[in-house]
Amino acid sequence: MPLRTGPKRRASMASLARRTGVLFVVAALAAAAAAGPANADKVSDTRAQIAQVENELNSFNQQLDAAVEAWNQAESQLTQVKSDIRENTRRLKLAKANLRVAKQHLAAFLVSSYKGDSTDVFEVLGSGSFTDLLNRVEYVQRMSDAEGELLAQVQKAEHEIQVRQAKLKVDEKKAEKLVAEATQHKADIQAAVSARQQMLGGLQSDLAQAIRDRQARLDRIAREKAAALAAAQQQQEQAAASSSSSSSSSSSGSSGSSGSSGGSSWSPPPAGPLGSQAVAIAQRYLGVPYVWGGASPSGFDCSGLTMYVYAQLGIGLGHYTGSQYNAGPHVSMSQLAPGDLVFFYPTHDHVGLYMGGGLFIHAPHTGDVVKISSLSGYYASNFSGAVRVTG
Repeated sequence: MPLRTGPKRRASMASLARRTGVLFVVAALAAAAAAGPANADKVSDTRAQIAQVENELNSFNQQLDAAVEAWNQAESQLTQVKSDIRENTRRLKLAKANLRVAKQHLAAFLVSSYKGDSTDVFEVLGSGSFTDLLNRVEYVQRMSDAEGELLAQVQKAEHEIQVRQAKLKVDEKKAEKLVAEATQHKADIQAAVSARQQMLGGLQSDLAQAIRDRQARLDRIAREKAAALAAAQQQQEQAAASSSSSSSSSSSGSSGSSGSSGGSSWSPPPAGPLGSQAVAIAQRYLGVPYVWGGASPSGFDCSGLTMYVYAQLGIGLGHYTGSQYNAGPHVSMSQLAPGDLVFFYPTHDHVGLYMGGGLFIHAPHTGDVVKISSLSGYYASNFSGAVRVTG
């Protein structure tokens, strides 16, 4: 005999089906959540490493500036010393020439004073009397002393210039050593900067890959969630159909109506031209690259784009999704209108601008550009709320 099932039995089966569907969904979501933290941690860790390397790079750049200025100073000192040596060399040549002239002048004077063919001193000096002789001898002596003093001064000047030349040569060696040390220090800092820049490039490449991996993982999770929800919904519909067939005979003689519960649901402020204007402005920046912290046409991040767009309309939004999520009344997905801010993920850490027709414009992530996406599939499953900006 076929097994008969009464209303209680069918209700129990429907309840079991609903519980099974819920458990199936819970299991799918738990599996997806378990797969998530590892990739999220990788992105966070890579970003932390990038921040550390950027700090180190800033420090090395500061040191490099100081090293370059020290090198400039050393080069300036060396240039000045070499200029002083050239001038001193010129003076030394002049002093030596003056010394030669002074020596020649003194020698010529002495020769002209004492030279003569006659052995008679009167004839030698050309004097006609003994008094004239004494006067001329005194004159010769004075002139000889003057020439000798001049010669001594020229010799002293030459000596001082030679001493200065020797000191300048020592200064030149010191300056050359200082320039060499400054050059080496600058090269060391530049090598460190180059190494950090290379490291930063590698980390940014790793981060881009990690973000792509995370996006792929989120897409897979969204598909699994959608499949789990569809399966649960199908089970619930089957259970509901089975339950309704058992109660159709008892309810055929009665009629019911479903009306308003008597309460009123809250409605957000009506959408106005402000939202349409925001959409028109946002479309001007399609193709602009994603840039961390970007909030200008040279580069946007997600909240930077929405902040910049509404700033053009005289409305100030914070450069942070958490702030923008509280910037106006919340609306449901079914109430969306052009210009509404749409948020994604449990902590609302991504935002876009709804355009209408199931589309929104946003700056997705590193390596991407401002673009239009459909509020369906992955984004629909990760939709976490919307805000109407009222001005």
